[in-house]
Amino acid sequence: MHAASPTRQRLKVVVCLLFASGAAVAEPLTLDAALTRARTASPEVVLASRRLSEAEASRVGQGVPLTNPRLFGDYRWLAKEQAGTPSDPFHGYNVGINGEFEVSGAWGARIDEAERRVELARAELAEARIAAAARAWRAWVDAQVAERLVTAADEAVALQERVERATRERLEAGVSGEPDLTTVAEELAAVRVAREEVLRLREAARMELRDVLDLPPDAALELPAHGLELAPVPDAPRALTRAQDRRPELAALKARVALLEAAEARLFREAVPKVGLNLGFDGAPASPVFGFAGLSVELPVAQRNQGPRAVTHAQRATELARLDAVKRRIAREVTQALADYAAHVRALAILSEQALPNAERTQALVEAGWRAGRFDVFRLTTATRELLRVRRERLDTLSAAWRAWVELERVSGGLAP
Repeated sequence: MHAASPTRQRLKVVVCLLFASGAAVAEPLTLDAALTRARTASPEVVLASRRLSEAEASRVGQGVPLTNPRLFGDYRWLAKEQAGTPSDPFHGYNVGINGEFEVSGAWGARIDEAERRVELARAELAEARIAAAARAWRAWVDAQVAERLVTAADEAVALQERVERATRERLEAGVSGEPDLTTVAEELAAVRVAREEVLRLREAARMELRDVLDLPPDAALELPAHGLELAPVPDAPRALTRAQDRRPELAALKARVALLEAAEARLFREAVPKVGLNLGFDGAPASPVFGFAGLSVELPVAQRNQGPRAVTHAQRATELARLDAVKRRIAREVTQALADYAAHVRALAILSEQALPNAERTQALVEAGWRAGRFDVFRLTTATRELLRVRRERLDTLSAAWRAWVELERVSGGLAP
């Protein structure tokens, strides 16, 4: 196998740079590539990353146990001379510095609270990444199904055009009438209108994919051919266990509870009295200069963070109740998603193995009988319309089955890293 030429290598580098910068995608956009980009470039993920940066910034300065020290000073003089008072000096001063120390360890509690805030932001970022990946997966599948819908619409137009040509030939041969031609022309117009609608749906699916990947509205999207084979229905107990272990909502709620617990501990420690230290010099009029040092203690007789502590405690109880409710809801969501996916898989099997082959055979037999003069055009129109309906229903069911699979993966924790 020959090594790639330098020109080809440079081309690949350019393509990768264009994709990373959000420009037109020149190479096929695989599902893995779409999910990877969604987890990093989706607008919701970018905003969640910024909130994580904000939480990390909240660590700064939390570990300082000393309040800002205060300098103080005053100037003193004798307002009235007393008998026996020396005539000099009549002036004095008092200068010093004081500050308060947190001996309760509140600074450590603030550090712990900041760390819990970061953990919550990380959990919310993981939640945003999973939501973006699920959305990108759905959009990618919708775009793939839309391509098949366009192909089916082209086949429907070709089929109706073939019938119209045959009708014109029969009309020229005198074996068919004008009503047959108008009926066939009406059906041809209907399938052409349906094709325009399918083209619109394809562009809408591609635009949704561009949106979740944060690509320009005119970015080219080349999707590789994909079989869209469905996975078997997973085991229910295993899906439930995985959901309880890996759902990002549970991790975010647990992180929020931990943050509130840290905030409650911080508020308690901040209510412990601070110890102050005073240092300075005192030179009073008509007296020697003294140095002084002293301690002060705050008396927590009025403010003990009663209100914030009560609110935080109530919020923690609410989040614990929410956590229990979400656990129960997750069990219901997984059970429902399993049932939905299984139903779509069964319906798709019936359409693919029974309905579609029978509709194709019926249309072929009726068209052959119509050409032989045994059936009228109305029966052919009915058989053709039924075939097109079954084809469209099969593709719609395939899309619904894939959406159900993506939802099942999301609710059961399958999209978690």
